[in-house]
Amino acid sequence: MDEIANTGGVDAPLAWIWVGAAVIAVLIELFTLELTFALLAVGALAAAGGAALGLPVLFQVLIAAVVWGLGLVVVRPVALRHMRRHHTRTGVDAIPGTQGRALTEVTVDQGRMRLRGEEWTARLDPDVTSESVPAGTLLIVTRIDGATALVHPIDER
Repeated sequence: MDEIANTGGVDAPLAWIWVGAAVIAVLIELFTLELTFALLAVGALAAAGGAALGLPVLFQVLIAAVVWGLGLVVVRPVALRHMRRHHTRTGVDAIPGTQGRALTEVTVDQGRMRLRGEEWTARLDPDVTSESVPAGTLLIVTRIDGATALVHPIDER
């Protein structure tokens, strides 16, 4: 078995180094989420394939660079466009535009409302209106300020 490993041009240790580089690139990608390091990992895996086939180191580097470069130019823009189009808002970012009902009178200074089954502090959004609204009024959230929903009334006709 050792004779087979030593006779050909196959460089298994170098292939594993490329695989290790790919793993490191994927771990970095987990923190950046911009697909740059993910594509670098794909290039490193392609180079590992070249090493497993016994290609010289220069060709392995060339394979990694070409695969990474093509990925950056061709794959990344399409993938990022797709990811951004399907991005869903979560947490506080998802609340603006949500409707709720005033539990108390809501003014520019204070109030309470029911929002998504929870009780929230609320204030009228001074950019929209400053005319207080009575309890029971249907409200829409324009933005969140700390833990307070800035709202304005909705005409229920």
